[in-house]
Amino acid sequence: MSEIKLLALDLDGTLLGTDSRVSKENAHALHLAQQAGVQVALCTGRNLTETRAFNAQLDASADWALVANGAAVLRFSDGAQISFDGLDRAMCETVLEVCAQFGVDPCLYTAKNLYYGHEFLLFLQEIRRRGRVSLDEAAEGYEFIADAAQWRNVLEREDGRVAKAILHHLDPAVVDQMTQALDRTGLFELAPSVMFGGELKNVEINRKGVHKGRALRQLAAHLGFGMDAVMAVGDSDNDLTMLQMAGLGVAMANAAPHIRAAADAVTLDNASNGVAAAVKQYILEGQA
Repeated sequence: MSEIKLLALDLDGTLLGTDSRVSKENAHALHLAQQAGVQVALCTGRNLTETRAFNAQLDASADWALVANGAAVLRFSDGAQISFDGLDRAMCETVLEVCAQFGVDPCLYTAKNLYYGHEFLLFLQEIRRRGRVSLDEAAEGYEFIADAAQWRNVLEREDGRVAKAILHHLDPAVVDQMTQALDRTGLFELAPSVMFGGELKNVEINRKGVHKGRALRQLAAHLGFGMDAVMAVGDSDNDLTMLQMAGLGVAMANAAPHIRAAADAVTLDNASNGVAAAVKQYILEGQA
């Protein structure tokens, strides 16, 4: 295995514990990895505003942010954008057309803002009822959109800046139907997120060909090395590409069986500081 120069970490279900926070053990392990000369990239479906909040929980700032499933790559120190490959206006219009077919509204992410509607509020209420910590939809950077006319205003205002979309529904079967409708367009990269053993589901929507693995490869090239020098850790479908493309792909024990099968190795679960265990095994000890 090549020397690891870049550590790519998913957030939810990976770096974050079941309380949706970075544990002291994980934060300390990342700091030790950086001291050993490894750069750290936080790779998430979230936007930059949310990612910065989790970055603040680390002992030292991560070096890079790959947000919206790789639609944008930014440097934490100065906010410099290395790449952006979001949804264009026509793609956003197509997403709204599918929403209209199923009587739902979308979530649209820019690097800084999240626009959400009624369906997302229902989804948040349900996961809170089930005991899971969720984001604060009233925080800065989140804007509620009440009706179709307002969504058109968002598309006008944020034209060229929409990084990704997510569709929610409390019935997983409806999410599957929406995913199939989106897939038939041939325009999108689709990553379902399954929660509570399949009782809840949503689908994340990126431009075709945009995913975490692609963004990670772009970042590695920018830094002057190949994917063989990258270690990636994740737990979900939107992590599959980076686990498969990295020189070392490490799945969390809490990942679904097909995610674990696609990885080179499996670490502990996110309730047991699996990231810290992987950093210790493959970076601190593996490269000592």
